[in-house]
Amino acid sequence: MAPSSTTTTTTTTARNPTTRKPPPTEAENKDGPAFSLASMGLRVEHLNGTEARGGNGSQKPVDVFPIKRLAKVGVSAKWGIIMTTVNMVYGHLMVGRHFSRDPRQDQWMLMQSPFPTYFLTICYVLGVTWLGPKIMEGREPVPKIRPIMVLYNLFQVGFSAYIVYLFLMGGWAVGYSFQCQACDFSNSPQATTMLQGSYWYYFSKFVDFIDTLFFVLNKKYEHISLLHVVHHSLMPISMWYGVRHQPGGHVTFMGLLNSFVHVVMYTYYLLAAMGPRVRPYLWWKKYLTSLQMVQFVLVLAHSVQLAFVDCPGVPWRVSWWICGNSLMFLFLFANFYRQSYFNPDKEFSHSIQSAKIVSPTLLSDLSNGISNGVSSGISNGVSGSEVNGKVSNGTPSGGSRRRVADTACETLQLCEKMALKSRLGAI
Repeated sequence: MAPSSTTTTTTTTARNPTTRKPPPTEAENKDGPAFSLASMGLRVEHLNGTEARGGNGSQKPVDVFPIKRLAKVGVSAKWGIIMTTVNMVYGHLMVGRHFSRDPRQDQWMLMQSPFPTYFLTICYVLGVTWLGPKIMEGREPVPKIRPIMVLYNLFQVGFSAYIVYLFLMGGWAVGYSFQCQACDFSNSPQATTMLQGSYWYYFSKFVDFIDTLFFVLNKKYEHISLLHVVHHSLMPISMWYGVRHQPGGHVTFMGLLNSFVHVVMYTYYLLAAMGPRVRPYLWWKKYLTSLQMVQFVLVLAHSVQLAFVDCPGVPWRVSWWICGNSLMFLFLFANFYRQSYFNPDKEFSHSIQSAKIVSPTLLSDLSNGISNGVSSGISNGVSGSEVNGKVSNGTPSGGSRRRVADTACETLQLCEKMALKSRLGAI
């Protein structure tokens, strides 16, 4: 039986190191994602293609770009588990041992023990940082998911607005003191409303997990950052101890502010999920990040003031816990803001320098390939040719070729990101 054309091409290239592989055909790369730089007058496609495997000419899709992003996701997973465990230990030693549980919620779902909350959170961290990306490896992003994202964000806007309403009617709009407010454990209508608001705020932290699920299904691993994973993972276990032992009073101010920010945030996500037609009106993204930082500053000030006033009805162990987490989130959000809106040129320069270090011929290869719509020297996701594991014609082989393609994809995506920000006026 005559060997397939794919096998013939691969064998010829291996025997003649000076021969470059021909550009991939449209059929070979019909499933490969395209990186569009139309705003810069450029277009480079098919950087993710297929890699020859085995002697029968069979080919298997290879994801090139997510390599570095998944490495960062692994760091996020580690810190997500660490911070969740630290918060659970603090809650057990400093809150659970010193304050009695609210008997009104003894039969409520997930309120009997903190361990189900901790278990669900660890499953979330491992699912979005390890299992989910592993399942999506070699697969295309899930198609036609936008309508589901629109409905989800619309639900989140309504749900968060309802929680804001409960917090306001439970006390913050009807007589709560912003200086010192003890928790009311009675069965009065106002105290019950505040209890319901606190519980639904805790429950909403599990609903927020779906945010990361969409990132995985869309293979947007760059969004599964340290800030994102830590924030989503430590909130449920922290809120469990807060709701179980202090479901009202001074400490619920954080829940009120955070729910209001979520109304604004999910409104932004709702508009963004509607597609390119709405994106020119999303210039206010950086102000959303600023609003999140203002939130933590207000929560810090509201909690720190207890050090200067006599307020025996508010446990200092809970208020200082809120201070610590708010300070950490303020730092993480400020770092995100700085990297996103103040140092894009530095980040782009770093990517270019990385490309030069990995492969001196990368930039020239890219410039030669841009005119043809494919990168010169990169065919089916493999850069250059390999003879006995050595470099041929100045092009890296083996593990280096993955780094070359990875850096190329990262640089191109950053170019597109900067161009988009310029159009939206975000920089």
